[in-house]
Amino acid sequence: MSTERTGTDRTSVSLPVDLAEYARSKGNASQYIAGLIEHDKKKAEETEALHAMFERHGYTGDHAVTADGIAKMGGRLRDLEARRAAARLRRAA
Repeated sequence: MSTERTGTDRTSVSLPVDLAEYARSKGNASQYIAGLIEHDKKKAEETEALHAMFERHGYTGDHAVTADGIAKMGGRLRDLEARRAAARLRRAA
């Protein structure tokens, strides 16, 4: 996972006016947008590495880690925290 750049490529993109103005307000719009893309690419590579690790440890098929599964678990954790907070309030009363 190298972040070393060997050159540049001129690319034209169309942005809504407000986003183009915001990017220009950051100084070097090209550098700003490149940084956002680089951050997104790094996040995708990290996610891919995590999924590969899960697969190596047997989390495949019905046990695979999916976006839906993550969302469901997040909901379960939020519900659990809400129940714990309610219990703390009852004990304090």
